[in-house]
Amino acid sequence: MRLYVGVLSIAIFIILIDLVFYYIFLRRKRKKKAWLALSLGSGILYTLCWIWLFSSSPESYKYLQEDNYSLFFLAISIMIIFYIPRLLAILFRLILFIFQIINILKRKPAQTISLTIGVLFLVISILGIFVIRFQFRVIEQTIESKHVPESFDGYRIAQISDLHLGTSERFKRSFSNIVDRVNDLNVDAVFFTGDIVNNFATELNGWQNILNKIESKDGTYAILGNHDYGDYVKWVSSHDKQLNFKAVLSFFEEINWQLLRNEHKYLIRGNDSILLAGVENWGHPPFPQYGDLQKTLPDSLQHSVILLSHDPSHWDAEVKRHEAPIFLTLAGHTHGFQFGIRSGSFNWSPVSLRYDKWGGLYKHQDKFLYVNIGAGTIGFPGRIGMRPEITLITLKAK
Repeated sequence: MRLYVGVLSIAIFIILIDLVFYYIFLRRKRKKKAWLALSLGSGILYTLCWIWLFSSSPESYKYLQEDNYSLFFLAISIMIIFYIPRLLAILFRLILFIFQIINILKRKPAQTISLTIGVLFLVISILGIFVIRFQFRVIEQTIESKHVPESFDGYRIAQISDLHLGTSERFKRSFSNIVDRVNDLNVDAVFFTGDIVNNFATELNGWQNILNKIESKDGTYAILGNHDYGDYVKWVSSHDKQLNFKAVLSFFEEINWQLLRNEHKYLIRGNDSILLAGVENWGHPPFPQYGDLQKTLPDSLQHSVILLSHDPSHWDAEVKRHEAPIFLTLAGHTHGFQFGIRSGSFNWSPVSLRYDKWGGLYKHQDKFLYVNIGAGTIGFPGRIGMRPEITLITLKAK
């Protein structure tokens, strides 16, 4: 039943936008029948594509499959590129209609303004796919805390997150620039906070000789994100899922990234040390809760702790009230919705409706959380106003 409701909802959305857009902007033009046929024809063709996707993969409204998920992402991209701009033009035209009624604005300028807004979003969407998503931005943060040992004063960390390598398969050369950007920072350690794939271990093919070139004095440490377990796929058998997961785990060994699965290591400088802890994914439903903070941390804590936890909601739920001196938690997961505004003075994204802490630095008493908005993409293969991020964190003893 949900399958048919999904297809029907998409079809209504597409056809409704085509008809309203024609009625508002095209019906007064010459050859209006041709414009109507073009609008409805393209809408019907696009609707048929969705029907084919759903009918050829009847479980795909809930699960993705290896041979079709890229097609679903393509279909979503078409909607964002071609239908969201029309929707924006329609909404602005309806708003400006009020000004037209009270004789503040004439019809033609109102039409022009509305169409211009739609075209601008169209251009921004295309730039987001082919340009902005590869413009890696280094954001610098200083964490000053009494829990930073004196020997770690000035310790430099590069955080990367949410690579989702399957989405960038055709853009390896552009996306691999992240390696050069990280190496140019000359950091002491690199931390990866989860989601190396969308779903499948096969997405990792060809990336070994790229990611193993990341350099730092103390190495690269990583955790798993919710996408790395293969939970969003309709597997033929549980054995196939296990094989896929084992292949993902093996990839971290191949590129010499130390994967922490409810485990900890020690970073050592002189006579001082910091405990680096990494939990498996912990999120509010429907996201899985594989993380075990008690198992991750030793029974007797004599060291300051840096925690890697993919989902930032874990911080509010467990971390910030934990008795351990976890002075810094690094997370990812949100992507900043891949859409919004991020600047030094103003930050907004629709993802803020789901996550209070979705991007940037947060503090509670003497504990800090930093949420990296990610380097890769999923769903829509682009970023609008949310450039891919590399975080450079410098520790400072207080």
